[in-house]
Amino acid sequence: MRSRLADAVQMEGSQSAWARKAGVPRTTVSEVLSHKRDIPESIINALGYIVRPMCVPARKGMNR
Repeated sequence: MRSRLADAVQMEGSQSAWARKAGVPRTTVSEVLSHKRDIPESIINALGYIVRPMCVPARKGMNR
């Protein structure tokens, strides 16, 4: 997801321009790209994705 954000920022010309267009703080974009924070749902949504909860077995063989 970070690479998609980096591509979107590059296409827009700057972090500030992309953040303004997406409606998220520029500092958040910067912190995500520098791996200082996890990617918030607002950025995921701005990139055209949604967050969906998913359940998976915790260990092999538990799904019986």
